[in-house]
Amino acid sequence: MRKKISVYWPLAIVVPLAAAAFLHLCGDAASRPPQTPLAADQLTAELARAVSYGMIDESSALPAKPMRSPKAMPLADASAVSS
Repeated sequence: MRKKISVYWPLAIVVPLAAAAFLHLCGDAASRPPQTPLAADQLTAELARAVSYGMIDESSALPAKPMRSPKAMPLADASAVSS
């Protein structure tokens, strides 16, 4: 009997601690509302707030590059396709 207690006593400490940590994490996740994307008015307000706090300025912004226009895909020649 003495050998069983000396072998398994770490489990008596680790298992309840792991269960308590798991329940704590599950409880935090359940109490938090799901994260959804911001609406356009909230997004612009957040951007304006970041600019007013000085987090974004002209020197930190990268210069905008113009987008390349998409090239049209060449159409397959109907005479080259044999059926």
